[in-house]
Amino acid sequence: MKAFGGGDLLDENLSPFGVKMTPLQCIHYCLTRPGVVSVMAGSHSIEEMKEAIDYCKADFQAKDFAEVLSHVPKHSFIGHCVYCGHCAPCSKQIPIADIHKFTDLCHQGEVPETVREHYAMLSHHASECIECQLCMPRCPFEVNIIEKMKMAQKLFGY
Repeated sequence: MKAFGGGDLLDENLSPFGVKMTPLQCIHYCLTRPGVVSVMAGSHSIEEMKEAIDYCKADFQAKDFAEVLSHVPKHSFIGHCVYCGHCAPCSKQIPIADIHKFTDLCHQGEVPETVREHYAMLSHHASECIECQLCMPRCPFEVNIIEKMKMAQKLFGY
């Protein structure tokens, strides 16, 4: 499980909750989910990495995420891809969740070079979508996958 949500959970402006969480809180949240035994803690700074490393020796109060989430208004993930992969398999073998992730990493239409390169490495791209809609009823969050494919094609050019 990716602990920081691509960094979004560490930034109150990007977090779907509108609240910034600490790396310790994010890691603790993930590790308290049923079936989760490890997390990926990619960091944007040395400070974030040091805090993540300190998880094992941090006290419960530093890890506790309940206070943060108790002030968060109810948030619905309806319409928002969480990259769960339930949309698969695609009839054209398009890695839908990966394409959504790369599209979401492009803020305000800017495509970072690393994201562009990762997209290019995919074996199938958004332009291959035939709009068969087999993926649509599988999505537990009712994401308009066809529109997201069109958005990706416009962003990446194929």
